[in-house]
Amino acid sequence: MKNSYGDLLREAQSMGLQVVEGTITGDHLGHYDHERRLITIDGRINDNQKRVALQHEIIHAEHFRLGMNRWMDPVAEEAKTRRETALRLVDLREYAQAEQTYEACPFKIANELHVTVGVIKDIQDILENEPFRRNPAYAY
Repeated sequence: MKNSYGDLLREAQSMGLQVVEGTITGDHLGHYDHERRLITIDGRINDNQKRVALQHEIIHAEHFRLGMNRWMDPVAEEAKTRRETALRLVDLREYAQAEQTYEACPFKIANELHVTVGVIKDIQDILENEPFRRNPAYAY
């Protein structure tokens, strides 16, 4: 599995970020507070969701460090964060195997790859919409 929860906690620590569990209201699984260098993960969610949320918030922290919040529209930055989260958590070869095994059922694939259905849908969108992925010269 790419980027276990423990791996992600160590990455956050190496970036000078504190990670805590708490209660997040609304439909978010986590939150990044740049001023406090703090990532809060909703403690009520399952392990797969925590892994996805932590990776997602680490990417937000990276984007903040790069100053993307000053020039990138928040909606575009969120879309970029979702895409990067999916690509960091899902090995595309493992995805292809799971897709064949589970007949492209996103729920079963998500369970197999220890991610959320949202991440699987993001991977499917990436694979369907990126031109270089459809070019046979780039097949593996």
